[in-house]
Amino acid sequence: MSIRKNWYISLMRADSARSMNFTLGRSTGYVLLFVLLFFVLVVVGSAYYVWSKNSELAQLTKLQRENDILRNRMTHFTTQMDSLLIKIRIMEDWEDNMRQDRRLPVINTDVRALGSGGFPFSDPVFLPFCDALHKLYNENLTKLNYVSAKIELTFTTHFDLISSIQSRESLYKSTPSIWPTFGKVTSSFGNRIHPIFKSSSMHAGLDIANEFGTPIYATADGTVSFTGRSASLGYLIRIDHASGYQTRYGHLQRILVKAGDTISKGQIIATMGSSGNSTGSHLHYEILDFRRGRVTNPVAFLNITEDQLPTPTNINILVNH
Repeated sequence: MSIRKNWYISLMRADSARSMNFTLGRSTGYVLLFVLLFFVLVVVGSAYYVWSKNSELAQLTKLQRENDILRNRMTHFTTQMDSLLIKIRIMEDWEDNMRQDRRLPVINTDVRALGSGGFPFSDPVFLPFCDALHKLYNENLTKLNYVSAKIELTFTTHFDLISSIQSRESLYKSTPSIWPTFGKVTSSFGNRIHPIFKSSSMHAGLDIANEFGTPIYATADGTVSFTGRSASLGYLIRIDHASGYQTRYGHLQRILVKAGDTISKGQIIATMGSSGNSTGSHLHYEILDFRRGRVTNPVAFLNITEDQLPTPTNINILVNH
């Protein structure tokens, strides 16, 4: 059996029937084949290397762009938090003014400051990649903690302020603070000569005279505790108020409410008359301080504002009743 020792290579053009024939020795053929394979591997390897480098460059460019976007967003975030701090400061100034106007305690500036620099915080998540980004990120975290604490404090103080204002408003509504009727004061609070009995006695209220049928107004929110006739005051209304006072309206002509009714400040509850021990059409108006069991001078309660609410130091409490 014969073994071929030569390689035959035939090259033919597509547009020609002629061919070119080469004869190579076996060893030469192996060498050429090896060189050809090596060349192919070099070309493929070079192409892969260039492709991988281009991919890495594209990835690096993308990461750089993302880093720039992140840095810009964090800078914008810092600006937003600074804007929030300005708005919080405006809210604090508003609250302080409200507290001063309402004669309520103002929040201490040291409490407002909360250390003024925020709470130090360090998160190393960006430290291996970029020192500048790590610093900016942690500055934002520190400021975020500070803003959060300021918002929490402001919310608490605002809630306290609103509660205090609502309590003051409720107290004001339930405290006698307006005139009970229109007319002329004919007898003040204190000792006087009784117009009928002609003897010295304590006049526990305020007499306001006007025509029969003049409207009588409740001087505070409350609940009617009594309507009926009194031996001395004639037709009488008593109203209990949540502030701790009771108002009394005597010598009435007509009663327009009944016991148990809930009354609002300024509501018409009766008309002026001359029932009981009376010399003419007028209203006898009294204020009783339930907390002390004493009548008080109604003049201290006429046309007062919320800021002028009577206190134990400015109410003229005179006698037991």
